[in-house]
Amino acid sequence: MFYLMYTGGVENTGPLWVFIVAPVSVFVHGLKRGLIELMLFVIISIAIMSIPAEIIPHTVYSTEFKLRLLYSFLTVTFLSALYEYSRDQSYQHTLKLSEKYQRLAHLDPLTQLSNRRAALTILKREQARVVRSKEPLSIILCDIDHFKKINDKYGHNAGDAVLIELAEIFTHSMREQDCIARWGGEEFLFILPQTQAESANILAEKIQAKLQHHIVHYEGHDINIRMSMGIEQFKDNQSIDEMINCADKQLYQAKSAGRNQIFPKF
Repeated sequence: MFYLMYTGGVENTGPLWVFIVAPVSVFVHGLKRGLIELMLFVIISIAIMSIPAEIIPHTVYSTEFKLRLLYSFLTVTFLSALYEYSRDQSYQHTLKLSEKYQRLAHLDPLTQLSNRRAALTILKREQARVVRSKEPLSIILCDIDHFKKINDKYGHNAGDAVLIELAEIFTHSMREQDCIARWGGEEFLFILPQTQAESANILAEKIQAKLQHHIVHYEGHDINIRMSMGIEQFKDNQSIDEMINCADKQLYQAKSAGRNQIFPKF
């Protein structure tokens, strides 16, 4: 473009090609870098067309032509920048929406814990890792005792408050590599990589000890929370469904033994 302005091109129409610079520059290099390049382009272009022909021989343009070329180029630059800004804003908005829906697809909206779908995905990944590394993997399936009575006595909003507080307690009890998911209703699933069943039992006992002294305060009511827990350690050639079913059977035994229990006992 500098060459066309310097030589004039065919019948001094070379400068007319400069109008493609603005849209191409902001599109290829983005808004910020594109505008910087365009500012430098304008400065150098003005310098080229303003150099006296006596000093350096070049095509001479009238003042009216140079002004109209400059105003037209600045207008095209403004419109190109506005379009690129709108396009970038639209892209960022779409990206944020995509990330939001991606999170919602894997999070329980009430407790902000992983949902059942996300838990199954994590279990599949951990199962593959266990097969490769032969490291232990344990899960804890737990259920709130008499949760229906809480809903019936205090209302479903009270039940939601209980679930939210439990999620916070669980989150603060977990290691970084652990995962806690809302498995469904009042059930929660702990996924504990690199953990033997005995160690999972220790974690379950710690959580139960916290709950023994924890009271959920809701609209003037004090709600005690108790949980039953079933533990299962992944075994060779065991499917995910089989592992969860075994943990569910252990949970059923804990319920049958009077609730607020952990099975198996170590």
